[in-house]
Amino acid sequence: MVVVRMSSKTLLFLLCLGSPLALHSKDFGVHGTIASISEEDPIVLIQSKLKTMEERGELKRHNRELQKKARMAVERPKSVEGLSKAIKTRVFTYDPTYVVPEDLKDHQGRIIHSKGTRLNPLETVTLSQGLLFFDGDDGDQVAFAKAKLKEKSKESLKEGLIKLILVKGAPLALSEERKIPVYFDQLGLLTKKLGIRHVPALVMQEGLHLRIEE
Repeated sequence: MVVVRMSSKTLLFLLCLGSPLALHSKDFGVHGTIASISEEDPIVLIQSKLKTMEERGELKRHNRELQKKARMAVERPKSVEGLSKAIKTRVFTYDPTYVVPEDLKDHQGRIIHSKGTRLNPLETVTLSQGLLFFDGDDGDQVAFAKAKLKEKSKESLKEGLIKLILVKGAPLALSEERKIPVYFDQLGLLTKKLGIRHVPALVMQEGLHLRIEE
């Protein structure tokens, strides 16, 4: 009989490689209960959850909470961030000119506007109404907005020369009070685009630019 002597390192190396000199397999059989793996239909799961909530009265309460949140979002939208009350007058202009980044073509491949073309929407449309952005929770700014409405109304002898746009407050309540439409700058899209940092701010067209006075 031949005795093979191996160091511990060699033995470990052979074990890691799965050497037949050191590894043996054996079937130990099956023990315990084997259950099949199955997934529950998500639609059935949701319906079951809703039924449970309905039986507990939780569904009605949940729906009332959703309705309340939706009503609050309409009556008092989230305030525009990054704006402060104007403490001094600042006048600047905004150029709405758009530079075409690449050739614009129609459905037949014909070029409508070449790359680099400068387009100014004020060449074809006019801003017939001024835009007044203000804080509806600030009494001074609300009074300023009302005064501007009367001022512009006298100038033209007609209503609607200024659109009221809130950055904070309750547009529906103010609209009912003044009997005119009141808008809200959702997510601050307009104020950010125009570079407005302080309110109240009045935007009027001046030639092919917009004149903005905070």
